Amino acid sequence: MKNRFTVLAALIIALPTSAFAQGKPETPKGWSFSVGAGMLYAPSYEGDDEGRLSALPNVQVTYADKFFASVNEGIGYNVIHHKGFKAGPVLKYNFGRDEDGSNSFAITGDDTNDLRGLGDVDGSVEIGGYIEYKWRPLTAKLALRQGIGGHEGLLGEASVQYGGMTMIGKQRVIYSIGPSLDYTGGNYNEAYFGVDAAQSAASGLARYDADSATVSYGLGGSLVIPHTKHISTIAFANYKRLGDTIADSSLVETRGDDDQFTTGVFLNYKF
Repeated sequence: MKNRFTVLAALIIALPTSAFAQGKPETPKGWSFSVGAGMLYAPSYEGDDEGRLSALPNVQVTYADKFFASVNEGIGYNVIHHKGFKAGPVLKYNFGRDEDGSNSFAITGDDTNDLRGLGDVDGSVEIGGYIEYKWRPLTAKLALRQGIGGHEGLLGEASVQYGGMTMIGKQRVIYSIGPSLDYTGGNYNEAYFGVDAAQSAASGLARYDADSATVSYGLGGSLVIPHTKHISTIAFANYKRLGDTIADSSLVETRGDDDQFTTGVFLNYKF
């Protein structure tokens, strides 16, 4: 979570001032902005068996269905956008992991002591690309990114989502649900789940070499509830089963859990 507030503040400052002129949302042609806040319940760190509730801001920027930027999706550009296909480069920032388990946005629970003696994992710039194909009601997406600094590992994400719109009473609801696969290379796993001799002595965990790639799998879904033209509620939930290399780590076996659950709800305002 470190540096997240700085990144969010930079995104907000980067918005054209005309969008907020005289307190009236005036969106420049082609641009779309949304700001909001919400609650996220997630494991204290990847692999933890305990979760914490955090209060988080949310900022998203798009331009003409080409450019997009958000903390969750990173920064990307649709070089190809034709007949259901999208593809292009993407840049994300992985905020790393602090040994003291601190979380500036947490509003419940104490900082975990599970990571004491393992050292910090520095933040990483992740650069790569993605391809997406939409064949309603299905959307399939594949992304690959290489970490620079920090974990320095290769990451892959694949997902298929079934989505649509339904009515609950008089309320329109947009939904999506589907499976996902996450690939993590050996460098990533070693950075987050490996335990060398010095770390073993400092943490009390058994030594573990996590330098093999693995695949985790999961299922996720989301609901978007539009209240007005500008205001909507977004709710989501995800389950993830960690791959063998991660699950067999002494950190996860001793202090964590193979099963990871994340859920959240956000209120957004779109300009």
